[in-house]
Amino acid sequence: MVDMIKDFVTGKFGFKRAQQMVPRLQSVLQRARERKVPVIFVCDSHKAGDPELSLWGKHAMKGTEGARVVPELGPAEGDLVIEKRAYSSFFETELEKILKKRRVTELILAGVVTNICVQHTAADAFFRGFKVSVLSDCTSCPEPAQHSASLKYMREIYGATILTSKELLERWK
Repeated sequence: MVDMIKDFVTGKFGFKRAQQMVPRLQSVLQRARERKVPVIFVCDSHKAGDPELSLWGKHAMKGTEGARVVPELGPAEGDLVIEKRAYSSFFETELEKILKKRRVTELILAGVVTNICVQHTAADAFFRGFKVSVLSDCTSCPEPAQHSASLKYMREIYGATILTSKELLERWK
């Protein structure tokens, strides 16, 4: 779960499509937890001087409300929360180590923003040998055309499987 935090859903960079996917994400998270699929929230948690702050201004600053997961999604007991300071969920975090320790081979990505943090996470997952799936209706960005282009790019360049939350839930029955 990439950056489903207050600043990107309802705060500074919040947008309607991010808010609209929350109920679908709730269903996916509920089923994942029932099936004992590891749920990991990777969230922007910036410090002064982080490179992307020069582009986007202050957002999701470490310890602020804006850097917290939206309450409708959790985290729940047993979920992990990893703080990140750059676009990719892997860059200078413990994510790869945690996944390998749990013998995870496939990642199912959801969250925001499709063409930035989700796409950079997909790239780094691919480069590290993970199979990548992306939930098309549980990822979003402010511009629908950028969302579609990013999904296409991840499918063509990283071999990502693009599926809907409904398709995933059917697989998990």
